[in-house]
Amino acid sequence: MAERAEAEAVAAEEVAAAARARARELRGDAAVDQASETESAPTERVPMGKRLWRRPRLATVLAGLAMATTCAFLAASGYLVWHHQQVRDERQQRAEFAAAARQAVVTLMSIDGAKAEEDVQRIIDSSTGQFRDDFQSSAKEFVDVAKESKSVTTASVKASAVESMSGDSAVVLVTAATTISNTAGANQQPRTWRLSVDVVRDGGQIKMAKVDFVP
Repeated sequence: MAERAEAEAVAAEEVAAAARARARELRGDAAVDQASETESAPTERVPMGKRLWRRPRLATVLAGLAMATTCAFLAASGYLVWHHQQVRDERQQRAEFAAAARQAVVTLMSIDGAKAEEDVQRIIDSSTGQFRDDFQSSAKEFVDVAKESKSVTTASVKASAVESMSGDSAVVLVTAATTISNTAGANQQPRTWRLSVDVVRDGGQIKMAKVDFVP
């Protein structure tokens, strides 16, 4: 009986040892699996807020710079073209106003007593607004005086400059000289005048709207 009991105890001890060994083996596999999961987890699932920022490639940066430079160049070119057009239009408009004022002064101050009606009508046709109305209302008296004087007044423009310009109107300073001769052939010395002429675009023509003599 004693030997049998001892044999059973030895067998039980062997079973227990085998169980402990199996338990250790299972714990070792679990640790290996956990380590593998820990190593692979950062590469498989990374929170959106913790993803690393990737530096853009050099080619992408260069392409962006090239596009930005091209856009800036096109914008600058467009502005230069627009500015050049504006300057050219303004220069042309100034020249037109100055030329119209010069011609208006010559028409206004050149009067021949022998054909006073025609000269006065030219003044009326080249004027507009209140100036035209005022001059037309006194046209007959002006013609009578010119005929009675039996003289010829010839005007010439020495210089002109646009003082101000706005839209379809401008103020032009004109320096002119007049020479008066009579039927006897006597000529007076030229006289210099300075005038401020308001000109306005009226339909397809530029006409004088106001004339002031400047001291």
